[in-house]
Amino acid sequence: MDHLKPRLGISSCLLGHSVRFDSGHKHNAYITETLGQYIEFVPFCPEVAADLGIPRPAIHLVKRDQSLRALQVKNHAIDVTDQLHAASQQILAQPSLASLSGFILKKDSPSCGMERVKVFEEQATSQAPERSGMGLFATALRQQYPNLPLEEEGRLCDPVLRENFIGRVFVYQRWQQLMQAPISASALVEFHSDHKYLIMAHDQNRVMHQKS
Repeated sequence: MDHLKPRLGISSCLLGHSVRFDSGHKHNAYITETLGQYIEFVPFCPEVAADLGIPRPAIHLVKRDQSLRALQVKNHAIDVTDQLHAASQQILAQPSLASLSGFILKKDSPSCGMERVKVFEEQATSQAPERSGMGLFATALRQQYPNLPLEEEGRLCDPVLRENFIGRVFVYQRWQQLMQAPISASALVEFHSDHKYLIMAHDQNRVMHQKS
């Protein structure tokens, strides 16, 4: 089973699919031409799944009553939050999601952004938005699969972050394969031994404490 490519979910626009609000895409050549040699991608677009259309009015996150709402940029009377929540749950309910070994998300997206997504104050007209949000789909994804490796395409330009993410993907895939068979103490020991030095590279003190 180790020879199989990991399957990663990905924001569709990063593969060149014309699903963005302006009918465009955000094709990322590194993802398709380099990572694509070693990884199988499964595309998703929550905004299309929510039947918001292509093209569609742009949306952004707005703080309202201590919660985040996805509102049309030019008309805050149109709230698509519930549609995006429902579409996110429909995507997460697909059986194929459980087999994914990671997810690459579109940065800055009000649906898919993993971090630092713009959040606007509803009553403020001139105040700069906070970079404190997380996309609605990305939030639901992390809640349902808290251990699933997640990353944004922009952060993959950083070689340290990229190496960390790819390493986590392959370890997570091996863990998924381990869980497909009846678990045993010997299998857990073998898995830990195979990844001992990788674990130590991230938290040597904890590993040494566990040994003692």
